[in-house]
Amino acid sequence: MLKLNSSVPLYEQLMNAIRADIDRGIFKSGSKMPSEAELEEQYKVSRITVRRAIKELCDEDVLVKKQGKGTFILQNITPIPFSCNLGFHDVFESKGMAVSSKIVEKRILKVKKGLAEDLKIKADDDVLLVKRVLYVASCPKMVDVVYLPVKLYPGIYEKVEGDFSLFRLLKSVYGVESFQQYKVMKVKGADNELAELLNVKENTPLFDMYKVSYMSDGSPIHISISYISGDAASYVISGEENNRQFYSGFNWKV
Repeated sequence: MLKLNSSVPLYEQLMNAIRADIDRGIFKSGSKMPSEAELEEQYKVSRITVRRAIKELCDEDVLVKKQGKGTFILQNITPIPFSCNLGFHDVFESKGMAVSSKIVEKRILKVKKGLAEDLKIKADDDVLLVKRVLYVASCPKMVDVVYLPVKLYPGIYEKVEGDFSLFRLLKSVYGVESFQQYKVMKVKGADNELAELLNVKENTPLFDMYKVSYMSDGSPIHISISYISGDAASYVISGEENNRQFYSGFNWKV
């Protein structure tokens, strides 16, 4: 609720309220904002206050006005170097975003020949499969399916639980840190399960990334197959490993 007797002008309070509702997913990235009349009613402020707040948010590239169509939320896309070795939590938390995860499947299994070869294990070795949904500001952004050789990580089944960062868990408990990654990226239409987990429509295009992470001696750490919502991140490919443009706030707005 906005405060009439606050030292902060009403339009600034409204701007902050709209930003917070975008972060919580009430207003979704890329979607159309409610009309001025609807915002006036929702936040109990005047039309003048609504128009001032919308103008300021457009100037800040939070919103954009499209002639004859209305006001839309600009996609908040985080640029990530394709060669980045950081975990999901570290990438988004470094941008000041709240990150969480939820396990939807966890079991021990034998993997197919191709996965076993990439993990450099025997076909009959036990592997822990962990499927998680990862959230940014409480909005589902990625479904991650990870394959971990059990023999490399004693007790890993019990340690993988609740809201956790796999990158940090492997480093803190097992002293294992990703030195290099092999990645293959393609685009996949969301099937029924992915659409439900990511709260998108079926056949919505998703990044489909197959990744093998390696230690410094070339030993595989794990395999992950990630399905990433297109409004969560953009992957930047460059021949320059230290290109600071990756972190300069670059955003391709459409």
